[in-house]
Amino acid sequence: MDKIAFYSGSLPIYWNSLILTLAAATAICFFLAFYLGKSGNGAAGFAVVPLAIVLGLVCARFFHWYCQSDSYTGFSAAMTNFAEGGYALMGVFLGCLLAAVITRTLCLHRNLPEMLDAMSLAACAGMTVGRLSALFNASDRGQVLVSFRSLPIASPINNAVSGAVEYRLATFALQSMVALALLIGLTVFYVRGQKGGKLRDGDTCLVFLLLYGASQVVLDSTRYDSLFFRSNGFVSVVQVLGALALVLAMILFSRRMVKARGFRAWQIFLWLLIAIAIAGAGYMEYYVQRRGNEALFAYSVMSGCLAVVIALTLLIRSLAVGVERKYHGTGG
Repeated sequence: MDKIAFYSGSLPIYWNSLILTLAAATAICFFLAFYLGKSGNGAAGFAVVPLAIVLGLVCARFFHWYCQSDSYTGFSAAMTNFAEGGYALMGVFLGCLLAAVITRTLCLHRNLPEMLDAMSLAACAGMTVGRLSALFNASDRGQVLVSFRSLPIASPINNAVSGAVEYRLATFALQSMVALALLIGLTVFYVRGQKGGKLRDGDTCLVFLLLYGASQVVLDSTRYDSLFFRSNGFVSVVQVLGALALVLAMILFSRRMVKARGFRAWQIFLWLLIAIAIAGAGYMEYYVQRRGNEALFAYSVMSGCLAVVIALTLLIRSLAVGVERKYHGTGG
């Protein structure tokens, strides 16, 4: 249950709501700073923000309703009463993407990748703050831990049945730390690229999808409250979308490599290694669901496999960028 921060008259204001509001404000400020700082397009920047807020809320509620339909009396109630119920972060991403596409369609801006770069950096900032909202409720945690009893590894909650205090893996804290690391790393990548004038628009977004997608494949697996597909009830929607984001970045960078260097036989070897690493990560997900007592081993191997995918995908990008810089003076 969410913890109450204070009352406004008879209306309770929850810590969870306050933190999420602060996270949204943080994301908006970071987006405007990066987007206006590069494009100077105030019309597009200030138009996309309210549109993204509205579409993000609607899409976030839709995804939560889809995965947790038992929490609502029906679809109409879920989509009309936003004072109650939950939201799914994946919907916020979709809402922001739709807002960027709509403003591009309306010709408020002409560079969609440029806007998505700024949105990616803003997402990292927002998630760094927003994930900490779970400090004040029982969500976004993993299995019970014995050896750890403090953040950022473990967080106490009361067992809903026995009332006893349990120390569970603080997945939310790990997600916040990963988001902060991504914010710092991608900001350096973005700023250095802008100073050099050679960073291609959209690359920051693709690297974000690669890194964030890989992180969520692992971290969402640790949660006891993951959102699942209705069709099976055990495949995590977030994990699947994370894997798709990772693969999308790999495909687009591979396309650039082939376009820049032409098709070569050795490129097949790189793709084969990536496929093997992805298969290894997938097998470890299957493994950990059946041998929860070996979770540390399983997640370590899974993380190692995904690190190989990340390293090879960044290598593919560098192979494309090297040629682009040499012949076209672009690439970043």
